[in-house]
Amino acid sequence: MDQEALFIEKAKAGNISAFEELISLYEKKIYNYCYRMTNNREDAEDLTQDVFIKVYRNLKNFKGNSKFSTWIYRIAYNACVDKHRKKKKIQFFSLDSGNHDNTGNTQLVSNNPLPEDEIIQKERYKKIQECIANLKPKYKTVIILRDIQNYSYEEIAEILQMPLGTVKSHISRARAALSDALKGTL
Repeated sequence: MDQEALFIEKAKAGNISAFEELISLYEKKIYNYCYRMTNNREDAEDLTQDVFIKVYRNLKNFKGNSKFSTWIYRIAYNACVDKHRKKKKIQFFSLDSGNHDNTGNTQLVSNNPLPEDEIIQKERYKKIQECIANLKPKYKTVIILRDIQNYSYEEIAEILQMPLGTVKSHISRARAALSDALKGTL
C-alpha cells in the first residue's frame, strides 16, 4: 500500500492527521486549478477550502475505483462549474508569473530579451489570457487539464466523467476557438 492509500484509509477511519497529510499533498494543485478557472485569488482560496470540506465529508464514499487525484479533481471541477453558474462570468489565469527582476543593472552582454521583446511577450500572454477567458467552461477546463497541467486524454475523461472521444472533441474545439480568436492579433 502506497503512502497516499495509507493516508486515505487512516482518514476514512477518522484520523485527522492523515487527512491533513492528504490536504498537503493536493492543496497547491487544487488551488492552482481553481485559480486558473477563476483568475481570482480569493475565489480560488474559497473554492479550495470548499473542495477539501467536500472531500472530508465524502471521503467514506471514495471506493478507490479511480485514482484519488481523479476523484478530487472532479470535486474541484464541479465546485468551479457551480461558482461559474452563480457568477455567469469567469475569468482565466495569468500566464505571466509577474516575477521579474528589475534591478536596473546594465550589462554590456546579456542573454536577456530586449525590453521591446518582453513587452511583446506580455502582450501575447495577455491576449491569450483574454481569449481563454472567453471560452465556455467545458472548453476552458479541458485546456487547463491538458495543456497546462499535462493530464492525459484518458485522465481527463475520468476526471470529467465523459467519453474519451468527447474529451478529444472538446480539446480540438477549444484549440480551434483559441486559434480563431488569436488570428491576426499575435
